[in-house]
Amino acid sequence: MRLLPPIFTAQSAVSTFSTDTNIQSKQKLYLTLTGAQLPKDQSDALADELNTLYQSVMDSLGSDDARYIQRVHATVVYSEIISRGLLAAAGRMPSKRSLVATWLLGTSLLSFSKILNNMELGHNVMHGQYDWMQHPYLNSQKFDWDIVCPAPLWQHSHNYLHHTFTNIVGRDHDVGYHLIRVTDEQPWAPSDRYNLFSTMVLALGFEWAVAFHDIQISADEYADSPQLTEIMRPKSRGLFAKIARQVGKDHIAFPTIAGLALGRRSTMTTLSGNITANMARNLWTWAVIFCGHFTDQAHIYTELDTNESKGDWYIRQILGSSNIQGSKLFHILTGNLSHQIEHHIFPDMPANHYVRISPKVQAICRKYNLPYNTGRFGRQLRQVIGRIRHFSKPSAEEWQAYLQSQASESTHAAKEEQDDAPVIRGLGKHLPPVMRQALFYL
Repeated sequence: MRLLPPIFTAQSAVSTFSTDTNIQSKQKLYLTLTGAQLPKDQSDALADELNTLYQSVMDSLGSDDARYIQRVHATVVYSEIISRGLLAAAGRMPSKRSLVATWLLGTSLLSFSKILNNMELGHNVMHGQYDWMQHPYLNSQKFDWDIVCPAPLWQHSHNYLHHTFTNIVGRDHDVGYHLIRVTDEQPWAPSDRYNLFSTMVLALGFEWAVAFHDIQISADEYADSPQLTEIMRPKSRGLFAKIARQVGKDHIAFPTIAGLALGRRSTMTTLSGNITANMARNLWTWAVIFCGHFTDQAHIYTELDTNESKGDWYIRQILGSSNIQGSKLFHILTGNLSHQIEHHIFPDMPANHYVRISPKVQAICRKYNLPYNTGRFGRQLRQVIGRIRHFSKPSAEEWQAYLQSQASESTHAAKEEQDDAPVIRGLGKHLPPVMRQALFYL
């Protein structure tokens, strides 16, 4: 049985689009676009074909899809129970070798459970992909996943902002996550020299970046609103309540229970296993997300076309996304975000259908001469790291512009920060600005 669609080699949009269009390319490798990519009649025809494909899948949903997501949920629950039992039991093993082997098995199984919970279950359920089931908790309104970010905050920053304004600089805040420069449309600053180090920190603590992401977005979005405090206070309260639950569960409750039941060594094996599993989940999630959005040929946009049609929106999703090739298990562990193109054009379609429709989406892209960016995981990850390294260094023009504006802008920014920054005393003043904002509104 074929598990993967036929490979459609990634193409460069440089050769795909003629230079007499209104597309403006600022770099040969990392493309920045503005305006429509196809004439209106072609984009409308493309939209009709994709709409028909979407409707055919949604009309076919039924008991098989319901059983699938329920099996995924059961796998998450039982693998977590077994893994936590193994981590606690590791502390009672008679030899160091058996302790290490049991700990590794428990940690690996807990990492698997957390990845599956985060990707194939949580991400897809909270996108509303299974709301049609009317399940009591496997729906976008009730489900909450096993990370420190509350579902409502993620749904605002991701479901709404990211999927509506995909790859538009200044509108889609997932372009760099306020930390990493990934396009020349983001002005270079000296801190960008540490792009690779910042990326490593981001990857290891990705759930924390996701958790505070919407706080940063909302503070900027509503900065001039008189309702700023009313908007930010419930967000901050919800965030810190979720952090308390997650930290309490993984770092206090389970280690304490294991220690009381089986001894002090079980406390340490449980705590270390939980920390390692969370970091493994964070690294995996970061890698999948960045490989889906920041490869060489992932297009960045400078503005939102006020006359953007549904077809234009589809094209922006296709050009701004990248797929990853792999096995059936690989696709499941990515939450089928290895089919990022299909996910971005059909975010509320149950993700287990993406692999089946992928050849049809490729055929439509080929018909309209649109690039369909796909590649093996290692290849896509190398391109992501290469892109991050590339934008850590300024061009000659960017360096001169920085030198010319450094004095006046730094003085103005320092005064503005001093005037507007929330006042947090004690240890809190050493936290990153977004955390200080969250604490202030809490």
